[in-house]
Order: sequence, then C-alpha cells, then structure tokens
Amino acid sequence: MKRKIIFCCAILMTLLQFSFLNSFSLEGQVTVGDINGDGYVDSIDYANLKMYVLGLIKDFPTAEGSWAADVDGNNSIDSIDCALMKSYLLGIIKKFPKSDSLPANTSAVTPTPQITPKPIPSYSPYPDWDKEHSGYATFTGSGYSGGAALLDPIDPDMEITALNPYDYNSYGIDAALAGAYLEVTGEKGSTIVYVTDLYPEGAPGALDLCPKSFAKIDDISKGKIDIKWRVVAAPVTGNVSYRIKEGSTTSWLAVQVRNHRYPVLKMECYINNTWVDMKKMFWNHFVIDNVDTTTPRIRMTDIRGYVLEDVLDSIPVSGDTRPAYIIDGNVQFPE
Repeated sequence: MKRKIIFCCAILMTLLQFSFLNSFSLEGQVTVGDINGDGYVDSIDYANLKMYVLGLIKDFPTAEGSWAADVDGNNSIDSIDCALMKSYLLGIIKKFPKSDSLPANTSAVTPTPQITPKPIPSYSPYPDWDKEHSGYATFTGSGYSGGAALLDPIDPDMEITALNPYDYNSYGIDAALAGAYLEVTGEKGSTIVYVTDLYPEGAPGALDLCPKSFAKIDDISKGKIDIKWRVVAAPVTGNVSYRIKEGSTTSWLAVQVRNHRYPVLKMECYINNTWVDMKKMFWNHFVIDNVDTTTPRIRMTDIRGYVLEDVLDSIPVSGDTRPAYIIDGNVQFPE
C-alpha cells in the first residue's frame, strides 16, 4: 500500500510540473488569434473579431487584442481575418499567415478595420455603366435552366431575361452583365429582371424577356415592343457567394460570383505577393491556374469601380476534384 501511495504521488507531482511548465511557456507572449487573452483560439475569439469588423464593438478585451486579431499580418482587421479565423477553427488551415507570438508588453501596431469598400480613385474603369439603353424586347419561356450564365437553379417565380451579345459582353469582357439586374421600361410601366441567358440573335439593346415581365410593361399580344433599360442594384441581402465549378482545385480554379449587388467585371488572385488577373469566361466564371493554396485571397471589382477583397474557403487540393459547390462570402458591395 505504501508503494502505491508513493507511486501515485510521483505521478501527481509530474503532472503538476508539466502543467506549470506549460502555463509558464505561454506567459509573456501573445498568440495570434487569441483575441481575449485566455490562452486559447476558439469561437469566442471569432465572435469578438466578427463583431469588431461589423462595427458592433470598438475595442477588444485585451490591450494586445488588435495584434492578435490581425491574423494575416497586413496591419488591418477586416473580412479576410474573419475568413482565416473561420478556416482555422474548422481545421481547414493549421496556422495563420502571421508569426506565432508577440512578446508581452511589446507595443504592437494597432490595425484599423476596413469595413467600407472604396471605389477606384479618380476615374471609372467602366464608363457610362448606368446609362439608359434603347432597344426592343421579345419574350420566351426559356432561361430558367441551362442558361448561358450558368446561374441554375433559378426560382421559377423570378423575372428573368436573355441579353443580346453586344451588351452581355460589355467593355469587351465575356459575360460582363451575366447575373445583372436591369430595370426595363415599356408603354405600360417598368419592372426589374435578372440576366440569366444570352440572346444570340438580339441586336444591341435587345432583351428576350420572360412572359411575366413582358406582360407587365406592354401587351403580350404584340410579341415585340420598344423598350428602355438600365443596370440597377440587385435586390439582394447578405454577402456575396461563390460557385466553385466542378473540377476546380488549387491547380485550376474557376469561380463564379453570386448574390452580388452589381455586376462583377474583374477578379484577381493574390499569388506570390502579386495580384494576378483571373480571366472571365463566356460561361460566367473567373479562371486561374496554380493558386497554390486552399484558401486563396481574391479581389473583385464591380461595374462601378468598387473593389472588395475576400478569402475563398476550402478549395480542393490538386487531384481532389469535386462536383460544383457554393461557399459563402464575407463581403458585399455597397448600395
């Protein structure tokens, strides 16, 4: 019995020593992602980060919280940090881009949140985007599935249209206005339609409306009418989302932006410290080769010149191809 007691005491002392040494090793340093300073990176830290980026709180629980929240190390706290934190907690990434620790009592650079997207200064890359177009409209029952914009599935109650090639590929960009919302006006009034398909034989300015939309702006018995239309803000809520095309991996990636407030005409990917253009294809996806990470950083420009940055979660590694899937974004273009 005496030997058992001595043995148990020895084990207990060993465990206490290990616990002391482990806690001591964390003393005097701040861990990336540990925003509330409790020694762990968990959902509480993510909640603090999300509230800060959304402007719901102005400060973090600890003096070093700002340093810990800037997990990508770019001296700003924004949606990219949120996306990286989420990926870390889900086990998608094993470490943050920034180095692991900061000695305590060291003055850290306080990053500033970047919440509001800003337009490209001094010029608009896509002039006259909001001009009024003139043309004609016909109507069709197609476009709800298998449309050129690859936006399936489309709610059968939505008002949709096909768009002529000249305007569909505005500014020399394939599928530039795919997924755009247009306000269309005829003799009887106006309605808003969603661009889901190409109208191959349409002249510049021409639309091929769904019957519901056609009947709202003129008598459907006419078959073909004069119209005016312009690009307007999409009636969407929440953040953008991304369709990752089937077959996409870190070697070849095809991304479609959905739920965007205005058409997205440009996308870039951050590779080797450089923003690299992704080509927009006629099938309404942006494509790039060799992103070399499962959480690529992207930058998008809408038709007005507003720019957003985001991170794509969980891109398959090379060789691990999957069917097409949708992932949630962390940002949205302003109204």
